[in-house]
Amino acid sequence: PPQLAKLVDRPPAGANWGHEIKFDGYRLQLRIEDGKARLLTRKGLDWTAKFKEIAADGAKLPDGIYDGEAVALDSHGRPDFAGLQDALSTGRTSALVFYVFDALFAGGEDLRPLPLTDRKARLHVVMSEAPASPRLRYVEHFTTSGDAVLNSACHMHLEGIISKRLDAPYQSGRGDSWVKAKCRGGQEVVVAGYTT
Repeated sequence: PPQLAKLVDRPPAGANWGHEIKFDGYRLQLRIEDGKARLLTRKGLDWTAKFKEIAADGAKLPDGIYDGEAVALDSHGRPDFAGLQDALSTGRTSALVFYVFDALFAGGEDLRPLPLTDRKARLHVVMSEAPASPRLRYVEHFTTSGDAVLNSACHMHLEGIISKRLDAPYQSGRGDSWVKAKCRGGQEVVVAGYTT
């Protein structure tokens, strides 16, 4: 199962954190085995058929399990969740992008025990050596102040950021080494009506 981020009010401070853009899309694992790709949801559902173009490009990567987010981009290059839902409902998925931000397995090796910096370094090599694809994109991280990265993300009208401990292994489920801070505040409310 994928590693999940805990919601926080502010991103963590300190040099041991890397900050990535929080993409507004569908979280998927790209699993490659013997040149065949499958895309699995957080709950393990096989959505390969829904993202056939991403799967076709992903099949060119070495065998492994890659963690990322499938996203539709608007005319300004920003993630557009409504556009993603529309693309899936109409079957027009050729312009969707898969942002790859972690590698769990690659080259026959379990990378999960390694620190994030090592996993991302291995992932960067995999992505840079793979055939060029406009659909598969490596996600860089920022090591500057989390508050500054969040402010920049909010200024660009993005959803927020994910902050990850650079020295932490990959651990399935929700823990303290991945946290998310959102730009837009929200509240959970119940809307009710009454009639006689």
